[in-house]
Amino acid sequence: MRGRILLAAGLALLAASCGGDGVVSTVIAPPPNDAPTLTQLQTAIFTPKCGVPGCHGPPAPEQGMNLSDGNTFTYTVGVDATELSGFKRVAPGNAADSYLYMKIAGDPRVVGERMPFGGTLTSTEIEEVRAWIDAGALDN
Repeated sequence: MRGRILLAAGLALLAASCGGDGVVSTVIAPPPNDAPTLTQLQTAIFTPKCGVPGCHGPPAPEQGMNLSDGNTFTYTVGVDATELSGFKRVAPGNAADSYLYMKIAGDPRVVGERMPFGGTLTSTEIEEVRAWIDAGALDN
């Protein structure tokens, strides 16, 4: 008798997990990606605050890292950091160990000044850069 009750309970749970058509769904959709795009970051942060002459813009970008419009992805994603060996400027999927993020967030491991030089980004701007990197640092 006890075995029938357990069997009936198991079948009831199985039926409850069905999508209504008798098929049990095991596919879990990934969460929506609400990270900003590189284009959005370029417009709001990199072009006006970083990719300017005398900083990370032409004609002579500091550390050879050009953050002007159309150049940020090429000069950051997967590129070795020049100030701290063993790190990438941007390590896709890993903001915590991306030197660019470390520099704007004020990580104690950075060499030299926190960026941008002479000021800081807002906590929202820093979070947006982190979200873009953690989402894969896409060229979008």
